Amino acid sequence: MKTPLIAATSGVVVLLSSALPSFAADQPLEIVITAGRKAQTLKETLAPVTVITREDIKRWQATDVADVLRRVPSLNVINQGGTGKLTNISLRGTNANQVLVLVDGAKVGSATAGLTAFEFLPLDQIERIEVVRGARSSLYGSEAIGGVIQIFTRRDTARGFKPSASVSLGTEKTQAAQINLAGGNGRSWFNANVGYDKTQGINVQDSYLDWNTWPATTVYELDKDGFESRHLSVRGGQRFNNGANVELSALHAQGDNEFDGVDSNREEFVQRIISAKGSTPLSGNTQLALQLSQTRDERDSFKDAVFNNRFNTQRTNATLQLNTKLSDKDQLTLGLDEQQDKVASSTAFTVTKRNNRGYFANYQKTIGTTQLDTALRYDDNEQFGASRTGSISLGKALTPQTRMTASYSTAFKAPTFNDLYFPSSPGYVGNPDLNPEKARNWELGLQVNLAQGTWYTQLFQNNIKDLISYEFDTGLGLGTMKNVDKAKITGLELGFNQSVGAWQTNINATYQQPKSTSGSTDGKWLARRPQAQAKLDLDRQLGRGSVGASVQAFGKRYEDAANTQPLGGYTTVDLRAQYPLAKHLTLGVKVGNVLDKQYQTAKGYNQLGRNGLVTLSYSPE
Repeated sequence: MKTPLIAATSGVVVLLSSALPSFAADQPLEIVITAGRKAQTLKETLAPVTVITREDIKRWQATDVADVLRRVPSLNVINQGGTGKLTNISLRGTNANQVLVLVDGAKVGSATAGLTAFEFLPLDQIERIEVVRGARSSLYGSEAIGGVIQIFTRRDTARGFKPSASVSLGTEKTQAAQINLAGGNGRSWFNANVGYDKTQGINVQDSYLDWNTWPATTVYELDKDGFESRHLSVRGGQRFNNGANVELSALHAQGDNEFDGVDSNREEFVQRIISAKGSTPLSGNTQLALQLSQTRDERDSFKDAVFNNRFNTQRTNATLQLNTKLSDKDQLTLGLDEQQDKVASSTAFTVTKRNNRGYFANYQKTIGTTQLDTALRYDDNEQFGASRTGSISLGKALTPQTRMTASYSTAFKAPTFNDLYFPSSPGYVGNPDLNPEKARNWELGLQVNLAQGTWYTQLFQNNIKDLISYEFDTGLGLGTMKNVDKAKITGLELGFNQSVGAWQTNINATYQQPKSTSGSTDGKWLARRPQAQAKLDLDRQLGRGSVGASVQAFGKRYEDAANTQPLGGYTTVDLRAQYPLAKHLTLGVKVGNVLDKQYQTAKGYNQLGRNGLVTLSYSPE
């Protein structure tokens, strides 16, 4: 059964995403959308935001979404065995399922596992990524405890027809190809992109334990575990004379992934995202926006050629949003979200559907050199009831180039279908009485804008309670998930970005203490979170070509909550170069992990050693 807003908008094609588009034909780089669910300049938003453009992706010669995200301040990537393998992130020390991920405004991720399949999102379909650090539930609802990541698919609004293409070959028999067709006339525009990626991969694990036997036996699968993906995206829009906008977008990726495991070692996957959005002015100062989107995460797993299980989840979202400019110094946003999650699985969940309705309001005011940004949200979930979140941020310009910010916000994360409704299995059963995880976040920041760059520092603390974790009940003879754990994460971010002449520099570093504050693990480090991390991207233009380097260093971590299994720190170095062979033809060469560092981001899972990639690209620009 559809919720009222979803039902009312199912037949509407002209809809708007939860992040409003710019009303200009070409959106300036300094405009960000995700921080306030509407178009703002970086100067107007008080949240710490990282923007990654298509030009950045091309310059870095990045190979997948994880390769791009690992450059973001305070973000740690946990990958289990290379390209296409399970990839989770930790943003500011939070759990992987405590970061909200959007694609073109549509909420993505598995409703059962609560994770986003970054490994299956094709990088060549992406135009831009915005990462907002810090709790944002007061605008977005569940999951935004650590922050929000929004991915925008390809969008080129240039006049005329503009095709582009690229092919890549690399180590481990890596192959990639993509073709992008773009066109427009200033008011109408479209993008169509099709791509293919394949690699034979590396051996994911040297060995693992088979717990189906007692005592557990060691299994060796020394084969290479490949990955193959076929994907396409389309996006188009129209701007009307009265200022109204409409836009449609779709992304589809499917393929095969191999790994090591007792019950399954191969999966067939589908990731599908469809969004329709639009906006119209109601008056000179007021705009109404509407969106309908649907995302699907589908997995079929096999042990060799034998089917093992199926987990398919579907998320349908609708958003109605009103933006009004009360005066030159006051802005108000009011909104309504509807979300419906569904599960279809070979595992018989006791409940397969749930609905959530959220109401939110955001008010921004400028008084002289002081900025105020407040937000309130009320969520009503048919499983656990009401959640109320809020935020308040202040920004003060100390000089024309220097601004100090301070903020306080609350956030929550809803339990997943696995947490709540997983049917009884040996040693485990879901717990329908779970409450949402809750967080309180404080931040203090300072930013200085220089003539050719910016430096910033951000101090943050996030207190999280009612964390959902597994507990074994000796009376029942099995375990279940319970709201028992607490955590406190404090950290300091430092960053510097500069573009001077032929040089472009981006440096950031984070020192954090992500610790448990409850139970037997009180005072222990949260698993797989490094205490320190530092990242450098340095590029230089050389005539018609360019060279660059990336250095990333991560400190010591622990694999387990009890801190008995250490994971060593590591540093990787990547080198790259590009040179135009002809007017529209460019050759790119990248050598990753130049020092051939052997490291793991999850214990027992191997990472790619020294590797190379050669890319030939055509662009009319």
